[in-house]
Amino acid sequence: MFYGIVLGLVATVLYNAGFVLEKRALRDLPPLSMRRVGRLVRLLATSKAWLTGFTVMGMGMACQVVVMSLVPLSVAQPIQLGGLALLVVFSAVFLGERTTQREWAGLGVLALSLLLVCLSMEPTRLGLHAGTGVMLSVIGGTVFLGLAAFVTAARSGARSGRPSPGLLYGAASGLLYGAAGLQTKGVSGFLAEDAHHFVGRTLTSPYPYLYLLLSGAGLLLFQTALQRGRASIVVPVSSVVGSVYTVLAGTAVFGEPLPEDPVRLVLRSAGFGAAILVVAFMPHHEEPQEPAVSTPALVADRAI
Repeated sequence: MFYGIVLGLVATVLYNAGFVLEKRALRDLPPLSMRRVGRLVRLLATSKAWLTGFTVMGMGMACQVVVMSLVPLSVAQPIQLGGLALLVVFSAVFLGERTTQREWAGLGVLALSLLLVCLSMEPTRLGLHAGTGVMLSVIGGTVFLGLAAFVTAARSGARSGRPSPGLLYGAASGLLYGAAGLQTKGVSGFLAEDAHHFVGRTLTSPYPYLYLLLSGAGLLLFQTALQRGRASIVVPVSSVVGSVYTVLAGTAVFGEPLPEDPVRLVLRSAGFGAAILVVAFMPHHEEPQEPAVSTPALVADRAI
C-alpha cells in the first residue's frame, strides 16, 4: 500500500500540473470559440505548450489507474481530493490567480460532496445494461443542460463586463464528461457478462461511439472554459460534477439499487445535495484580476 500512496501523490501532482500548463498555453492562444470547432482543434493540436500540458495531465491519469489497483478507493480518493488544494496553490504561484475565502469554502464543499458519495458506495448488485432509449434520453437531456450552462456563462460574462463565471463553465464540461463516463460503465457491463465476446458486443453497441462524441465535445468545451475562467475554479467544479453525475445517473440508468444501509443512503443524498449547494454558494461572477488576463477572456465571451 505504501507504494500506492506514493504513486497517488505523484499522480495528483502530475494531473494538476498538467492543467496549469494547459492554462498557461491557452493564455497565449487566440480566443477559442465553440462555433468554430475546426479552428479550435487546430489551435490546440499545433500548440506545443498545450500539448505538453495535455501529456503531463495524461501521465497523471495513467498513474491514477495504477493507483486504483494498488490501494482501496477509501485511500485513493482522499489523495485525489487533496489535489483541489494543490491546484489552487499552483494557480496562485504560476498563474497569479487569487482565490477568495468564499471560493475556498465552495471548493471545500465540492470535496466533501465527492467524499460523501464515495463513502456511500457499498457492495451491491451491478447494473450491466441500460435501455438504449433510456440512455439516449438521459444523454440528450444532459447535453442540453451542459450547453445551456455554457451559453449562459458566456452571455453572463459579456453582459456584466467582468470575467466569465468559471462555475457554470466547469459544470457544463463536467456534465459532458459525466455523460461520457456512463458509456464506460456500459462497456464494462459487456466485459463482466461475457469476456469472450466483449469486443464484438462493444463495437455493435452505441457506447464507444457515444463516448468518443461526448468526451471529444467535453474536451473542447473544457479547454474553452479553461481559457475564459480561472483554473482554480473551472477544474475542480468540472471534475466533481462529472464524478457525482456518473455515480448518480449511472445508478438510475443501469438500474442499480440505492444503498440499503440508511447511513449510506443519507451520505449519498447529502453528497448530491452538497454538489447542488455549490451552484448557489459560489460566486456567479469572477472578480477582475490583471487587465492582460481579463481582456482576452471578455473577447472570448462574445465569441461564444
